[in-house]
Amino acid sequence: MSQRPFPITAVGVIGAIAALVAIALLVTNAPWIVPPTTAQRAVGLGAVAATASGLYGMWRMRRWGVILIALLFGGRVIYGLVRPGNWGLVAMSGPVLLLLLGAIYWREMT
Repeated sequence: MSQRPFPITAVGVIGAIAALVAIALLVTNAPWIVPPTTAQRAVGLGAVAATASGLYGMWRMRRWGVILIALLFGGRVIYGLVRPGNWGLVAMSGPVLLLLLGAIYWREMT
C-alpha cells in the first residue's frame, strides 16, 4: 500500500497528542489535589508508552500494533473485573474503536 488511510492517520495524530498530554499530566504535580505516587506515575507512564507503541504500529500499518492494542484492552478488562472501578461507555469506546479500525484495515497491514 502506497498511502496510509486517513482514519489511521487521524488516529495516529490524535493518539500522539493524547500521549503528550498524559505524559505532561503524569510528570507534574500542578493539576493534582493529591499527587500520584512514584509507582502510580511509573505504571501510568508505562501504559502511555505501551499504548503509544501500539498506535505507532497501527500508523505504520503493522498488524502487531492492532494486536498490542487488543492485548492492552484485554488487560484493562481483566483488571476491571478483578478490581471494579470506573466502567463506562466513554472509557471503553476508544479501544473498541481502535480495534474496529484495525479490523477494517487488517488486510492492508503487514
